[in-house]
Amino acid sequence: MSDSQTEATKPTCLKCGNNPTSHLAARFDAGMYLVLNPLVGWFLYTPLARPLVWVLDESFLLFLYGLRLIGLAKFVPVTMELKSDRGQVLADEAKARGYGFEVLKMGSRLVDTYRVTFKDGRRLVFGGLPRVDRVNMVSSNWMDDKWLMKQCLMKGGVPVSRGRSVYSWRAAKAVFNSVEKPVIVKPRFGSRGRHTTTFVSTLADLKVAYKSARELSWPVIVEEHLTGSVYRATCVDGELVGILAGDPPRITGDGVHTIKELIDTKNTTRPERVGEVKYTEKLTAFLARQQYTLETVLPAGLRIDLSEKIGLSYGGCSREDTAVTHSKLQAELARAAQVVGDPLLGFDFIAPSITADPDTMKWGIIECNSVPFINLHHDPLEGTPVNAAAAVWDWIERDLHRVSLFSRL
Repeated sequence: MSDSQTEATKPTCLKCGNNPTSHLAARFDAGMYLVLNPLVGWFLYTPLARPLVWVLDESFLLFLYGLRLIGLAKFVPVTMELKSDRGQVLADEAKARGYGFEVLKMGSRLVDTYRVTFKDGRRLVFGGLPRVDRVNMVSSNWMDDKWLMKQCLMKGGVPVSRGRSVYSWRAAKAVFNSVEKPVIVKPRFGSRGRHTTTFVSTLADLKVAYKSARELSWPVIVEEHLTGSVYRATCVDGELVGILAGDPPRITGDGVHTIKELIDTKNTTRPERVGEVKYTEKLTAFLARQQYTLETVLPAGLRIDLSEKIGLSYGGCSREDTAVTHSKLQAELARAAQVVGDPLLGFDFIAPSITADPDTMKWGIIECNSVPFINLHHDPLEGTPVNAAAAVWDWIERDLHRVSLFSRL
């Protein structure tokens, strides 16, 4: 359930948003992660870990080679725009450095798996994002467990939103009653905000949100709803690379027009890359949790969110804020990466201000991705783009000596 999970054709689901997934498969994955993560975490510290991971890795490459021999798969040069924007920025930067970069084609379909050939002839096959250390790649899966990540950050003294993982309705109510309202309810495992409910202030709303999150994951996270924009901080090799603000669609009242009229105006004046705010049951329910309806006239100057989903496709905004982020906040995010101890990750955090001293405000990291969408830093709607792909390849180049000189596949 990292951001690299392959998307197949799936049924439409308003709770999943623009990235629907199979609920049955998600529940199965969550169960497997819940059982296997502790076992894998223990095993990776044993003497057998590295040789076994090497064998599994080589077995996969051999299997892939077999598919190529019988014509079911092949690596092809990237001569067209890739379906994966993340893969595209990696390909563009790789080719600018003189690397050979190919994408795996299975039948007529391009998949999110690549082969890069470096100038000295070394080759690396990877899915999503490249990693030289295969053991590190396997061990990074634990980061997608929101509760394990929250515990890790708390032990390191990194700010997080208050809350915990629960396995029952009774436990969900106990957490709800012990923290400030409103709260957020979300699956413990998963990504892209699927089945996440925000602005939960009543037990009735909590029950609906709890049932929604349980559709994807048995354990559910209940935590305080921090105020502010959602930011995505990408860290590579312990260093902060970029900070992207991902805002939900918002409107500001003028004391005259209704919410519906303000949404209509927003839709007709939106930039070309920004999607429309759609009138759905989910929008109605989201407004109701804030005590509004489509006919509400907002006071002048009052700004409200229209969705818990962020990004351009939902009618929101993306803004690269690295250059204006307070230096102490930048340092704290880099420290968080060092606390986690993984060289490639993306933090999602919420803060009321990106320019303020973090010691003067309530902010916190809400989750982490082991395969972050680095492409978001390359093409923000606002702000100066950041070449995150360059930072990734710089890191790989520093460790390239660990890749065998024998070309595989």
